[in-house]
Amino acid sequence: MQRIIIIAGPSGVGKTTVSNYLNEKYNIPRVITHTTRPMRKGEIQGKSYYFEDDDSFKKLHFFEHVKYGQYQYGSSKEALKHAWDKNDIVSLIVETDGVKSYLDVLGDQVYFIYLAVDDRDVLKKRLVKRGDDPAEIEKRLNSAEFKRDLSLRPELEKNAHILKNNNWQETKSSLDKIISSLRNA
Repeated sequence: MQRIIIIAGPSGVGKTTVSNYLNEKYNIPRVITHTTRPMRKGEIQGKSYYFEDDDSFKKLHFFEHVKYGQYQYGSSKEALKHAWDKNDIVSLIVETDGVKSYLDVLGDQVYFIYLAVDDRDVLKKRLVKRGDDPAEIEKRLNSAEFKRDLSLRPELEKNAHILKNNNWQETKSSLDKIISSLRNA
């Protein structure tokens, strides 16, 4: 059975680190999402995002999409199919609001990991350590989206596999067990 590992949690919790680990150790590709924003220096079409214009964006079939400012972002059925062509297990990072749409459409094919930490101060330290702009960090930590993602909505709890990312070695061990169980299912 084809599976998608959905990874959600607040900024700084380690979603990208987890997705990168799954790719590096298990060759589990990340589903590439779409955006209408311009490509930034160093980004690669089809690897960083699928960069779209408004017309091409409208033609896609989205599980979920949002608009931030003047740009749109979304994850499509087309991108999921493309990732599944590479591997029967794929990963995707989404905001907690996006998880439900995947569960509604894909049901048992979804393995939902909600990443958390015991000490929320760690999140700010991680954002600083990765080099984010201090003003942007403060803006993000005070945003409604960040506050929303700090906890799991009750309707998602029954499908969530809560993984505490306090210690990276323990997190990797937990991920290894998850992948082993998914591959043996």
